[in-house]
Amino acid sequence: MFDFLLADAHAAQKLAIPLRTSMVFFALNFIAVATIIYVLLRYSIQEKRKVQERLEEAHRQLLYEQRRSEKLLLNILPAPVAERLKNSGQTIADGFPAATVIFADLVDFTRIASRMTPEQVFGMLNQVFSAFDDLCECHGLEKIKTIGDAYLAVAGLDRSPADPAAASADFALAMQAALRDGRSEPQRLELRIGISTGPVVAGVVGKHKFIYDVWGDTVNLASRITGECAPGAILCDAATRQRLADRFDFSGPLDLQIRGKGAATVYRLLGRKLRPLSAPEPPASHQTPKPIIGQ
Repeated sequence: MFDFLLADAHAAQKLAIPLRTSMVFFALNFIAVATIIYVLLRYSIQEKRKVQERLEEAHRQLLYEQRRSEKLLLNILPAPVAERLKNSGQTIADGFPAATVIFADLVDFTRIASRMTPEQVFGMLNQVFSAFDDLCECHGLEKIKTIGDAYLAVAGLDRSPADPAAASADFALAMQAALRDGRSEPQRLELRIGISTGPVVAGVVGKHKFIYDVWGDTVNLASRITGECAPGAILCDAATRQRLADRFDFSGPLDLQIRGKGAATVYRLLGRKLRPLSAPEPPASHQTPKPIIGQ
């Protein structure tokens, strides 16, 4: 019995692990655990950084698309109207008591276009209307739309020049000059223009493919005057002529029978009155830009 106990104690001494070895194993285990924790933390930080970068990229893309959408919206709507539509989303319709409406129509365009390819027709219209857009912006009018080969703009809405009638007259003369100086054979385009001043209603129409449009007798009269206009002429109603008689030259009056309106008195706009040499220059918005059609 005593010998057995001695043998068991001797075996226990043989199995005892030295302290140094224990410390080494402890250190190795600690290093292994610390390494695992470090790797996990590093992976977590990297993934968090990737998520953050993806979120920042998504935010940048969202801002880009938002700016792009706002730019497209401003191409369709006047800036104040676009801002109201974004903020409220409600129906927008405003009345303006003394707006000046201008219609410009390309004379005999259907016949001219019939001798051209679709690409040529599009290229010519794009060139002409892009030039008109620049002139419209220069004179402070609001382009409303193009209807086939016709161009509709209004002065006296939210973005109003100081004198809507004068700005419209200068715009009409500038369009005629640009088209005349830039045209060439065989596409000899001519323009007829009708101008009318009076109350209009302007607002946003539609829910998905919406447009900004204008309505009223003033709009109808400008359109009907244009239809009665000779090629190359600019006709104004009496209200417009009354506002411009001290600064512009007119011929007339001409009495017309306007469909849906009856008798109407119109005047042909000839141009600005010649200024004395000592007279000051007209405002910059009334300066006619250089011809740009055909460049």
